[in-house]
Amino acid sequence: MNIVYRLRFIKNKILFLVAFVLILGCQGKHDKKANIEDFIPDESELILKINSLEAFKSALKNNVLLSQIPLKTIFDNHLMPIDSLKLSGPLLICLNENGGQISFTFIAQQKDLGHKTLLNPKFIKDSIWVYNSSPKNDKLPVSNSKHPYKKFLNIGKKDATFSLYRASTQQALGSNLKFNNIFLNVFVSPSSMEISGIYTDEKWRDLFHKMTPKATRIDLVSSNKIEDFNSYQFSDFEQFNKNLKQYDSTLVASEFAKDLFETAQEIGSIKTKNGTVIALQTLDIIASRRVLAGQQELMKTFRSTPIFKFEKDSIFMKSFGGLLPQIKPEFYTVIDDFLLFSESESCLEDLISNHSNKNSLALNLGYQNIQSQLSDELSFQQTLSPNRLVEMLNELLGTALDLETLEVFQNSTIQIIKDDDLVHFNALIQKSRNTGNIKEVAEVFNINLDAAIIGNAQFVNNHQNKQKDIVVQDIKNQLYLISNQGIVRWKKKISAPILGAIKQVDLFKNGRLQMVFTTENRLYVLDRLGRDVQGFPLKFMDRISQPLAVFDYDKNRNYRFLVTQGANLLMYDGKGKRVKGFKYKPNETIKNVPKHLRYASKDYIFFSEGKQLQILNRRGQTRVQVKKAIDFSDQNIFFYKNKFSTINTKGDLVQVDTKGRLSLQKLGFEPGTQITASAKTLVAQWNNNLQIKSQKTIVDYGNFGPPKLFYIKDKIYITINDIQSNKVWFYNSSGELLPDFPIYGTSTVDLANADADAALEFVCQSSPLSLIMYQLY
Repeated sequence: MNIVYRLRFIKNKILFLVAFVLILGCQGKHDKKANIEDFIPDESELILKINSLEAFKSALKNNVLLSQIPLKTIFDNHLMPIDSLKLSGPLLICLNENGGQISFTFIAQQKDLGHKTLLNPKFIKDSIWVYNSSPKNDKLPVSNSKHPYKKFLNIGKKDATFSLYRASTQQALGSNLKFNNIFLNVFVSPSSMEISGIYTDEKWRDLFHKMTPKATRIDLVSSNKIEDFNSYQFSDFEQFNKNLKQYDSTLVASEFAKDLFETAQEIGSIKTKNGTVIALQTLDIIASRRVLAGQQELMKTFRSTPIFKFEKDSIFMKSFGGLLPQIKPEFYTVIDDFLLFSESESCLEDLISNHSNKNSLALNLGYQNIQSQLSDELSFQQTLSPNRLVEMLNELLGTALDLETLEVFQNSTIQIIKDDDLVHFNALIQKSRNTGNIKEVAEVFNINLDAAIIGNAQFVNNHQNKQKDIVVQDIKNQLYLISNQGIVRWKKKISAPILGAIKQVDLFKNGRLQMVFTTENRLYVLDRLGRDVQGFPLKFMDRISQPLAVFDYDKNRNYRFLVTQGANLLMYDGKGKRVKGFKYKPNETIKNVPKHLRYASKDYIFFSEGKQLQILNRRGQTRVQVKKAIDFSDQNIFFYKNKFSTINTKGDLVQVDTKGRLSLQKLGFEPGTQITASAKTLVAQWNNNLQIKSQKTIVDYGNFGPPKLFYIKDKIYITINDIQSNKVWFYNSSGELLPDFPIYGTSTVDLANADADAALEFVCQSSPLSLIMYQLY
């Protein structure tokens, strides 16, 4: 009997366990969240994924190329004005064609959509919002998409401005094939469009089967003023020709062609205003000359270079088909290990002239700059003039772009690289920058915000790439984080204007930085993505009257946040809790943000209060008693030459040592003088005078913002700006104006090494709504 009960007990336990597992399995199935990709219509030929709508809107507004492409009209005509759309997560836009009618399907997570008029229940299933612009399509969406796009999700970059998938059944190897059956990540800044991705079919892979990518060399004999430059790499012509025949069975290479191309490894075309040249780079120029022995009728000699008649004018069309321009060259010449063929003698003369004058494309600084950002080894490359870029985009997109709009984009380049079983696509369309003058200040980007700017733009550290980003606020109290390329990373609404500068801290001691600042009633701590750190913001009933002071006494990241409210000081720790050990007895209103100093192993917290200079210890108690009253101006207090220093209302330099002894100096400063200082350098500006240390400089009269002092890479830079004439000046520590200044700017600047190169960058306003970043040689 005991055995029977025991068996029943074991059986019941097993049944219970099985039921429990099944329940969990069913529960898991039920709770599985749908993805936006699950609702892609199977017939979609083009899919656009926008990762951040704010970054996308900024790109449409600030990139001159993207602003000309009718992406905005997709929203205006098929959904709603893009500026009215509120979306906090990714958005898919799918182009569907049915019976000649084009419609768009918009897909997003329900929780990310902030516009209530779009949240009709009939457009929502499994927490996914799906809206089709076709009036005939009002069916509830089904999450069973088998679209090929889903195979390439791991290739999409979350920091891309948008990703693009395009499918097509087109088979012929033509110019449009470069943009068919492809998945692309597009990174847009105000000055460039950088594209990378892979091909989703086998056409390019088959074309370059058994071919090894190499660096192009035909650019050495190409003119630096090309219209269109194409280059194909092939290590074995016989194999390459065999690959080509898969797509064009009519191609038949003659014995002459096989002999000529046998030692070649690169062929390309160079289109100039004078005509088109087909260029061949050979590994054995002697063998190539031997093949051309029957084509030696000399037409002329130009700059000691013979130009010969060529009678095999169909070999390129019959061997390479649509890969090369459909020309019948009648002439050829030889430069180094390159054979150049053309219908025009003058076109060959132009290339000979440019080569002898060292004006080749390969030596063009703008082209070199583009190439330095792309792959060294490639299977195919195309470089375009602005005119050809306009033609290509108009043909591809059905737009009517004009040359005037895009003439700033020189040497736009497309690359295709076969790497094992993958074929990669790279492209860079970038505004030309003058790289010839090392003493020229260059504009990096100019970006428009959604509303007028308040406060000053400043650089902040990006702990992910060890470079700098920019933070700025507009009058709608929207805080922007902008990359050093002018890309809006995010935008966040906060309660009120920020007081003073934003500080950065490492609250969790892991190298990841947070931004900390106050408004009149909040203390914010934001992470890298603009999210509130847990426990923040702190809310205050009484008004905060000064910018936030942040102290790290022992450099151990145990931060103290000091909040000023009139005459009161409140200290908080990194978790937002009041520090009980800090007790300050308030007297009169505090006039400036408190500062912390470690000097001679002692901590000093100092600020002005009424006519009294307060110098406290860590606990808020008086460390140094200053008995004499000071008629403080509105200038900050600095620790200059080992003394607490500022100026009074008369313009006298006031200094207090660490014993509390006060001294006055008349340095010729007038009332209203603005100052800034470092440990050893004092800068003063008044009327049309700028004094750096003891060196006085006369400047034009104007309405000047406060001078700023930067110490970077063992050099001191002093900047002033005239709000009236919209000019910015840069001086060195000897009072000498730096070359290329003054320069245009409407606000004070922030200076830093913002990117990966050695040059410094500075940012300021260029209009009420726009920021400009310059590179300082």
